[in-house]
Amino acid sequence: MKLLFFIRVIETLNRSFGSEKATDNRINDLLFIRSGNGKLVSSDRVIPLKAGDLLINPEGKLIGSEKPLSLVQILFSEELFSPSVHLDREALYVFGIVKILARKQNLIALSKIGAERMNILLDNMLWEFHNRYRGYSWALRLKLIELLITLMRDNRFRIPVKGLKSFSNTRIQDVILYLNTDYMNPIAVEDVLRTCALGRSQFHALFKAETGQTFTEYLSGIRCDKAAEFLVNSDRTILDIAVSCGFNNLSHFYHVFNKKKGKSPKKYRSEAK
Repeated sequence: MKLLFFIRVIETLNRSFGSEKATDNRINDLLFIRSGNGKLVSSDRVIPLKAGDLLINPEGKLIGSEKPLSLVQILFSEELFSPSVHLDREALYVFGIVKILARKQNLIALSKIGAERMNILLDNMLWEFHNRYRGYSWALRLKLIELLITLMRDNRFRIPVKGLKSFSNTRIQDVILYLNTDYMNPIAVEDVLRTCALGRSQFHALFKAETGQTFTEYLSGIRCDKAAEFLVNSDRTILDIAVSCGFNNLSHFYHVFNKKKGKSPKKYRSEAK
C-alpha cells in the first residue's frame, strides 16, 4: 500500500536517515528537532543541529551531543494533495519553494516563536494520527498546510511567493519556482532542462505557451523586477544591485532594464524617491 502520511516521535543518539529513501521522489521526509543538540553527518558535509531546526528530506547520520535528540518525523506523499483543488495546488507550490530554498542544507532554522508553533502543531498531528477519529485524514492534510503557513510567516525564513502563480503544466511550474528562487545565479537553458526533464524544443514550446514569454525574456523580467525593488528600497550601488540580481556586467543590466522598464536604473531610482 502506498504511503500517504506517517508521523512518529524518535529519541536517538545515533540514527541514519535517507538510506531507505523511497524510489518515489514525491515522498517527503520532514524531521523536526524538539530538544537537544547534535549534527547531521553526510559524505560531503556536517550540519550542526539544535532545537527548533526543521530538516527536509535529510540524508546522513544524525548524531546527538551528550543527550539523545528528541525528534518528530513526518513522512507524506504529495499525492495526499489534489492538483485539481486550488488550495492543495497552492500548498504544493509553496512546498516546492520551501524545498528549493532549503536545498543547500536541507535545513530551516525556525525562530523561537516558529518553533513553539511547530511543537503545538505536531502535538495536534500526533493526536489525530494516533486516535484516527472520523475525518482525521482531512485534518492531517489541513495541518500540513498549516505547517507551510507557519514556515511562510516565520521571520527567519521568508518565502518569496508574491507575484507567483500556478501553471497548468507541473514541469513548467517547477522551472518557474527554480527561476524565482535562483535568479541571482547564472542559469543556462541546460540547467533548466535538467530540472524539468524535457527536451530543448519541447521545453521552449511549453514555456512560451504557459508564460507568453521566451525563457530569456521571463528570466530577465524576474531579475529586473528584483532590481527595481532594490533600487527603490535600498541605497546599494547600481553595480552591486546588478550583480546581486544575476547580471554579469553593468552595460548589459542597463540595456535589459531600460528595455523592460522603459527607463534607466538611475532614472527609475530618482523618480521613485
